Amino acid sequence: MDKFNAGQAASRRNRNRRIGEFLKEIDLCEKKSTGITKILRALEANGSPPPEFETDEGRHYLIVTIRQHERFAGDTAKRFEVVNDPVNDPVNDPVNDLVNSTQKKILNILDKNNSATYEQLANAIGVSPATIKRNIKKLYEMGRIKRIGSDKTGHWELRSK
Repeated sequence: MDKFNAGQAASRRNRNRRIGEFLKEIDLCEKKSTGITKILRALEANGSPPPEFETDEGRHYLIVTIRQHERFAGDTAKRFEVVNDPVNDPVNDPVNDLVNSTQKKILNILDKNNSATYEQLANAIGVSPATIKRNIKKLYEMGRIKRIGSDKTGHWELRSK
């Protein structure tokens, strides 16, 4: 736990490889062990107390306790103030409509070439066509893009939100 507290967590093999790969594919984990370091840096940057990590010897669970910053204690108006906007921005900023970095790259490419195929997008960004399809679907559901015409001869229309 001392290494954890120092931000020196090391990635290890997933207990269930398929679940680990699935979570990585949908951008819920990365398998690079940067999450703990990001937590420690963000808490230190805004003056919050360090987190407390707890696990058992077999590492069957991990409990992370993040204590409330003392300047928010007792003042409900300040509890919901964004303390570290760069960290929270991708998740909490409604202006971004939860668009992740892959989706931003897709939008930039489609802005220049609105008839790009999944394969062209995948090659340009360096991800699999399945990742492109999943992110295109999310962009469509958010109302950020619309398909005009057929799959073979149509094009993408970008929409601002």
